[in-house]
Amino acid sequence: MGFFDDLKAAAIEKVKEKVKEELAELGIDLDEDEDDADIDEALEPEPEEIAAGESSPPAQDDDGGERPVSAWSTPLNVTTSSPPSAPAVASSNYSPSTSFPSPDADTTFNEAVQKLWDLDARLIPNQDYKIDVQSSKHPCNKEDAADEPLFTYVKPAVFRKRPTFTTFVALLNNYSTYTGEEEDVTEQELQENRAFLNEVMKTAPMKYCHQYCIAKGCTYKGKEISGSESEFKRILNSIWFELYSRSGRRNMDSSGFEHVFVGEVKNGQVSGFHNWIMFYLEEKRGNVDFRGYIKPKCRESSTAETNDDDPVLTLQFRWNGVEKFVGTCFIGVTPEFEMALYTMAFLASDEDENVITLDAGGEMFDLNVKCHKYDRNTKVGSCYVEALAHYE
Repeated sequence: MGFFDDLKAAAIEKVKEKVKEELAELGIDLDEDEDDADIDEALEPEPEEIAAGESSPPAQDDDGGERPVSAWSTPLNVTTSSPPSAPAVASSNYSPSTSFPSPDADTTFNEAVQKLWDLDARLIPNQDYKIDVQSSKHPCNKEDAADEPLFTYVKPAVFRKRPTFTTFVALLNNYSTYTGEEEDVTEQELQENRAFLNEVMKTAPMKYCHQYCIAKGCTYKGKEISGSESEFKRILNSIWFELYSRSGRRNMDSSGFEHVFVGEVKNGQVSGFHNWIMFYLEEKRGNVDFRGYIKPKCRESSTAETNDDDPVLTLQFRWNGVEKFVGTCFIGVTPEFEMALYTMAFLASDEDENVITLDAGGEMFDLNVKCHKYDRNTKVGSCYVEALAHYE
């Protein structure tokens, strides 16, 4: 048993109970037998290695269809052939071929990000979730331009039946909000980190991320990244979950995961907080006040209207009364997509900024993928996207 596979039954039960409590706040009841089976499957330890090219029968969803590659454990087979055309919007029942071209040393960052997007089994707007963007505003405008919440609906089954969503939610209340406050990490929280990394590494976006880092000859702490999935999970654990001091007070008060996906309050302002799932949960609890969206930076190039099915939004909001004047996040993507994107930016790019063009099914977004490294370039300081332009 490796470090990431040694999840004891008692620890798994604790993860299950915590997930049930977290999702109960959304009115999602996981006490039924079939739901328990879903959580059991999500947290079941997997073999350490999945050989490239190895295949297995596709898992079936409740309707008899194949589960999405990104959300479940279908291995990613690496080929040199051209992939099938990905749909403009991924369906919750969409099951693409498990054969995809392998990245090589010439694969650009933009090409790799587009491939992640095509692989992601993201949610369908107006079916799996609904948002109401309401009115736009300038970042300096302190008036509230949105009377209603951003999210009007998210399908409960998303959190109940997708293991990466389920294990992701379990992590979100493991942190102290304010920088300068020492984080107290329990053994149970370490188990939750491991359960999440186990799940995301079963998905196509994270497998592609791993292969891309290998193809680009990436190194971590002076050592070239190998094909070992177990070793790659250790690297992910280090760059995302190991603590460091952000406040400068020597307190171990922050981590890459906390900053990017959960958010922090530093010097009276919200710092980080770039994840839509966290936003939805906190808005549902009444802790987030959505105050309007902000148009992309290059307005003269942005000919498309911002609407309720856009997968990238720049927002202004308050979190427990503390302001976030500008924050951009993807909407409806899976946790594995963002983990893969920002891990590639951290490991495979020497630049703090990477300007790309994303084809989101006919709508184009010019994005600046920003990544700031911490602790001698060994940990994620911050990763997020900045929306530059939106056009068709």
